[in-house]
Amino acid sequence: MIYDVIIVGSGSVGAAAGCYATINNLNVLMIDAHHPPHQQGSHHGTTRLMRYAYAEGDRYMPLLQRSKVLWDALEKTSSTTLFRRSGVLSIAPLNAPLIPQLLASAQTWSVQVEALSAQQIRQRWETFVVPDDFHGVLDKEAGYLYSEKAVEQWIRLAQEQGCAQLFNCPVTAIEHHDELYRVTTADGDYTARKIIITAGSWAKKLVPDLPITPVRKVMAWFQSDGRFSHHTHFPAFTAQLDDGSQYYGFPAEDDQLKVARHDGGQPLQSAAECLPFGQVPTDGSECFAFLKQFLPGQSACLFGQACSYDNSPDGHFIIDYLDENKTGLVISGLSGHGFKCAPALGEIASHFALGQEIDTVISPFRLQRFATA
Repeated sequence: MIYDVIIVGSGSVGAAAGCYATINNLNVLMIDAHHPPHQQGSHHGTTRLMRYAYAEGDRYMPLLQRSKVLWDALEKTSSTTLFRRSGVLSIAPLNAPLIPQLLASAQTWSVQVEALSAQQIRQRWETFVVPDDFHGVLDKEAGYLYSEKAVEQWIRLAQEQGCAQLFNCPVTAIEHHDELYRVTTADGDYTARKIIITAGSWAKKLVPDLPITPVRKVMAWFQSDGRFSHHTHFPAFTAQLDDGSQYYGFPAEDDQLKVARHDGGQPLQSAAECLPFGQVPTDGSECFAFLKQFLPGQSACLFGQACSYDNSPDGHFIIDYLDENKTGLVISGLSGHGFKCAPALGEIASHFALGQEIDTVISPFRLQRFATA
């Protein structure tokens, strides 16, 4: 049997791509080394931030705005709550460029935001202790997504539409000849006219020249109370400190406040090196300094999880073709901020599978930028 497209890696982007391609009547095979949603990638940990004012650059705004539409559609189709509009408060020192960049992005793309001084932040959220030499911006329509639920719904919808799914089955090799791709797995060989590789941190095993660095990251849950809950309108948040370190967190649920550090982490050579939370000495304490200064009153670290980011050299997405005939596509290097764009990336992948032109939309993310850097 020859599939129209095989998708290697069925996490957030791969699950979306498989769902959209199947809905568009393609004969699709989705493959994953585990059974998504799982805890061997970067999308787990229950929740992920969704922001619309974006300092990472204008290239992301069309993806974010299209994703917003697709998230809403997925929520309605699945009859499942996937998004909480808590607002996202971003704070940074007055002398840092982050807040001006967010405000400029919001103005250009008509995003609803509110600029706030440190005093205004403290007045609105008494539990947020922000120094006078900081300021912030509230992204009003932003919030957080239930990431694993979303992947689960894409997987389910794709299956119901007739998508073939081969899970708990690693891919060991990919070959391209006679205008077909042959994918070798522990279960046998499969053939397709097109292939999409969305294998996260381990895509480099299949595309050796891919310039990504897998990095182990952790997130931790701290004992909290109702003052930090979404019921009291406490926002999701990001924070850049004086030393440039970056943190993010979510309103407390079940008296547990989830906080993580975005930068840093431990480079990985293999999945086996992505040790469970607690096996690296700094796991439970890397957020302590931030919590002590900005959110005092949080107590012990209750538990945590480890995941992996597929970091590109410049921190921006990699989306490019695998061959001159444009029958293979790789989406990687999402660098820890890919999930919020996952629906749009999955849709782009499905357009590729359908033979539609995607050169314009992927142009800012192609590999040629590293050759000319």
